Amino acid sequence: MAKIVIRHNPSLTKDKLLELFQKRFGGNYKVYETKLLGADLIVKKSATTGVSVKLVQKSDSTLIRFGAFAPSAAVRILLYGLIMYLFVMKSWKKLTAEVKEYIETEPAFK
Repeated sequence: MAKIVIRHNPSLTKDKLLELFQKRFGGNYKVYETKLLGADLIVKKSATTGVSVKLVQKSDSTLIRFGAFAPSAAVRILLYGLIMYLFVMKSWKKLTAEVKEYIETEPAFK
């Protein structure tokens, strides 16, 4: 997972992060809260292409971790491996780059 350190903002919550991501990506992708370990929300393009996002609050810093993965549990269970990786890597990279750019340019994170 990649991480970006943003302006320290102890008042930034998972709910506010979800709201910001829904505002930005909600028109093109499905953005929703998740209970998956290591993720607070998912930006889902398709069953095979998504990005998990995790807000990490420390005493002196705030950071956002994110990484590409397959949102569908069936796809994760049945198809993860080299073949899956080869087929979806391009779309994972594109969506991950969109999320990274948003985090780096969003005024609420500066």
